[in-house]
Amino acid sequence: MSWPDAGLGEDSMRIHQILLVIALAAGLAPGCAAQGQPACNKVVVTADPEFPPYAWYDGEALRGASVDVVLSVLQAIKLPYELRYVGPFVRVLQTARFGEVDIITELKRNAEREQFLVYAETPIFTNPTSVFVRVGQELRFTKREDLRGLRGGATHGTRFGDGLDEFIEQNLNVEIGPGIKENFLKLDAGRIDYFISPHYPALSHLISSGNEAKYKALKPFAAEALNYVGWSRRSACLHRLAEFDAMLKRHLAGLNSLRLVDEKYEDWRRNPVMKR
Repeated sequence: MSWPDAGLGEDSMRIHQILLVIALAAGLAPGCAAQGQPACNKVVVTADPEFPPYAWYDGEALRGASVDVVLSVLQAIKLPYELRYVGPFVRVLQTARFGEVDIITELKRNAEREQFLVYAETPIFTNPTSVFVRVGQELRFTKREDLRGLRGGATHGTRFGDGLDEFIEQNLNVEIGPGIKENFLKLDAGRIDYFISPHYPALSHLISSGNEAKYKALKPFAAEALNYVGWSRRSACLHRLAEFDAMLKRHLAGLNSLRLVDEKYEDWRRNPVMKR
């Protein structure tokens, strides 16, 4: 809508000013978003603080392979961003649910999360899940069915993908704990027989806590799921998701993802700090 202001008489100018005030209130003036729709000025990006090499919080900033990729894509499409640490992963999900953050750099897709998240169609990384036991503990594991009848542990808010969540719900006895640390403590005390977790976060906790020699990850992996970039359904910039996804696909096509993950894991191992 244009607002002519030249050649107007006093009465016409007064009418023009009244109309402008009405338009501003309705969000119709130039540069304003439509009523009830905040302007897309920037996106707030966050990540799981305990997920190296994909993402971790070192006490100062979020880092990791998924953080690097998402920020590179946002730069490529010229969408301003703020990288923000918001706390444990459960809180990461809550802030996305309420629209306090726009983007989570990597997580698994499931129906529960799709109630408040829209995912980029292009997967960002593959995330393996392992079964951890105490060193010296005899537990035969060749497939998921071998865990039936045992006491398992998992971390609150974790979703494994690759059909494992449904298998656990229908077939296994798994006790939910608040974090990786607490689950390893329960495993150490013999309260559970195994701890099932995304491989890298659990291994990273053992390294940073100096307990790597006390536990082992069984082979094969219990699941190998795809991770995706999630956008809050309440994001004012959600209309940029298709553009983001197209650039993400192009960016990953020219990237050696395995090398990036290995490099980021080595970065983290040189300074194994991970704060929830």
